[in-house]
Amino acid sequence: MFGWLSARSTSLCRRAPRAVVSRRIRQITPHALINMLPGLGSVLYLHANSNTAVPDALPQGLLIAQRSFTPLLDAHWLVAVSVVTDDGPREWCECVDRTGHTRARWHLLPDTDYLAWDALTAPCTGMPAPIDTQPLRPDHASVVNFRLREFAGMQILDQDLVAPLSPLGDRIAARIARAESALLQS
Repeated sequence: MFGWLSARSTSLCRRAPRAVVSRRIRQITPHALINMLPGLGSVLYLHANSNTAVPDALPQGLLIAQRSFTPLLDAHWLVAVSVVTDDGPREWCECVDRTGHTRARWHLLPDTDYLAWDALTAPCTGMPAPIDTQPLRPDHASVVNFRLREFAGMQILDQDLVAPLSPLGDRIAARIARAESALLQS
């Protein structure tokens, strides 16, 4: 019975509407982005290989403690994305550089601070992006709690100790990483 249904479910569901993706965008500076990230709590952070080049013009007064955070220094656009998938609703933010390349992405988890998420994404509008964004092909994923500290007049973006995720948050992070074909690092 179930074998028949799974083999024919594609033909039965052809009339079902495809997932509607909602994209909202805002222009953002690396300073504004980095100041808001620590309030989020636990998020799933996805990025491409950390061997990517460091931008030529680094923002004044900002440093990163981990090379995987380099894409955040090149932020020019923030794209907030929402979609309902087979696994349920998903929300994430994309960090896009001046040339339209998506450099990093972080996903909302059940353990994320929803008020901080709303504060980060609320200024995003439904206007079309002035540039065509190129998708991110992540190969690394990790659950991150961003931390901002000051040292010698510089702000340093670092990773705080990750509080244990709820069982649901842990399963969702693993599913997203698997769907993105990214290695989930602990």
